[in-house]
Amino acid sequence: MKWSFCCPSCFEWHMTDWSKQGKVDVCPKTENIIRIPTPIEQQKAYVDTHDWPAEMEKIVIETKGNICTIPGCKQHYQTLDHRVPWSSAGKTNVINLFPICNYHNELKGDEDYYIWQQTEILF
Repeated sequence: MKWSFCCPSCFEWHMTDWSKQGKVDVCPKTENIIRIPTPIEQQKAYVDTHDWPAEMEKIVIETKGNICTIPGCKQHYQTLDHRVPWSSAGKTNVINLFPICNYHNELKGDEDYYIWQQTEILF
């Protein structure tokens, strides 16, 4: 799994292996020693797959709670949802992932959350 992050040295986006996040490396542009940001430190950084690592899910739940984020729903989350779908170039990152129950995840399907929310009766 690849990890794309904004380099703290050159401020350009770079890709590395997910296992390197949080570790020291060298910026490929400036050759400065940097620490690869973690998902909590850089919430716009993303992995290159639809599926998210367990560490990222933990951060999403810690920052957004463990209840389905659909307005009015009080169910415990059962999965995460890409608000901007992966199929529409939505990123798998802390910013774009939200806790959701299976019921609402099935209702939403692969639609953009913000468009779906305006057109669907949620309950």
